[in-house]
Amino acid sequence: MFRRDFPADPRRENSGHTTGCARNQPRPSRLLVRFAVLMLSLGVAAAATPVAAVDAPKGRLVVVGGGNSPAGLHSKILGLAGGADARVLVVPFASAVNDGQTSRAAFVSAGAKNVAVLGADDPVAALAAVRAANAIWFSGGSQSVLMVALGKLGIVDAIRERHRGGAVIGGTSAGAAVMSKLMIVGAPRVAGEIPPLGEGLGLWPETVVDQHFAQRNREPRLRAVVQAHPTLPGVGIDEGTFVVVAGDELEVGGTGNVTVLDPRWGAEPQRFQLRAGDRWQFRSQRE
Repeated sequence: MFRRDFPADPRRENSGHTTGCARNQPRPSRLLVRFAVLMLSLGVAAAATPVAAVDAPKGRLVVVGGGNSPAGLHSKILGLAGGADARVLVVPFASAVNDGQTSRAAFVSAGAKNVAVLGADDPVAALAAVRAANAIWFSGGSQSVLMVALGKLGIVDAIRERHRGGAVIGGTSAGAAVMSKLMIVGAPRVAGEIPPLGEGLGLWPETVVDQHFAQRNREPRLRAVVQAHPTLPGVGIDEGTFVVVAGDELEVGGTGNVTVLDPRWGAEPQRFQLRAGDRWQFRSQRE
């Protein structure tokens, strides 16, 4: 396993270098240096604490590229959510032919003792179930259909609150697409054009997620999206592959690749390919 960050901004590479003439500059007094260090330390502590407390969600995301579930996926989600006693909620609304029982059985086989499938006919019960869940799982189908169903039940904000509060939120295929705020909802009419877009849950707002990436040749459509939205890196996840997102870092698992298309470095997005065990930080080099 190794850790990978975005490469340092080339415009900053020499910003910290000094020359020989620095030796001739007068030295500040020791008292002044100590005072400056003290003030800097206090300032950093004061600035960092509220950001971590307010902005960083406590929960993690498990985003799967579709296809067959990677080995150990459900056990990993269960472990992140607190173990066998964690309350797992399966949300099957993305597909009319999916009753959620296959996902439920997979979590039970992984050792989960408390797994429920969310119903679509009782908003009050749905809200209570979301608020009580330690892990929420979205199965595949249509991301647009899923978002409409969540909106009708009035549980979108509750899902966001649970993520901020520490719940693990996971999904595959359509359940992966809804993780970003800017959501790809279909194929473009013409190859290379921007595909139809909608609004997702926004649990991972710094990115645009695409799935079935290599298997359905979706790099052109993701590239078109990030070129049109140059502040948002695109994350394309192959089938049988997943990422675990904690804060601004992801870790890759499964058998395929994760492709990052980052448009923040210039006119042409930079392309990075990650494999199982790779870690990636999205903001460490760009803030």
